[in-house]
Amino acid sequence: MTDQQDAPRGEGKLRSDTRRNRRRLLEAVGELAREAPDQLTMQAVASRAEIGPATAYRYYSTVDDVLAAYVLSVVEELRDFTAASAAEGQPLFDSVVDKWVDLLAEHGPALVQIRSRRGYLERLHNGNEIITALRDAWAEPVRGLLADIGLPDDIIEYALFLNNMMYDPREIQDLLQETDLSRREVITRLTEAYRGALRGWARAG
Repeated sequence: MTDQQDAPRGEGKLRSDTRRNRRRLLEAVGELAREAPDQLTMQAVASRAEIGPATAYRYYSTVDDVLAAYVLSVVEELRDFTAASAAEGQPLFDSVVDKWVDLLAEHGPALVQIRSRRGYLERLHNGNEIITALRDAWAEPVRGLLADIGLPDDIIEYALFLNNMMYDPREIQDLLQETDLSRREVITRLTEAYRGALRGWARAG
């Protein structure tokens, strides 16, 4: 197996430059989304990253591509948190919700920049990378919650669909910024509402 030490001369540096430039572009798009969301352009992102526009375009074709890569990195962090957790059932679900809200506090302005014309299920069935990672992050916590409240596992896809609606970054930010509800109250009310929605869905079917 070839490692960086065995790679042809210059290839290791190229890989290092690629990683560094991609990281700087992602950091830049996150910063701009927080500070000046109306000025998000590829040129602005490249400038903030201190990378020439031509170089930036070698990695990402559009600013939407940079945003998508940024969002994917955040969702993968949530997925990895779920995978590493030793909790089960409702405690696992609650800890993942807490982690998600923490991630939104840091990355929310970038996450809300992406809005697809396609629905959650269509993107899931078509293998959308971000939605697939979201599914992987939430599937086990949602399964545990279903088991704890006595609902069948065969509604998991609908349960994930409802989860995507109720824990949408845009709506959570709206509640935190435009109401007097505390972070804990927002989490508690959303989770109670989600449990009620799951019961209602199962009862109707």
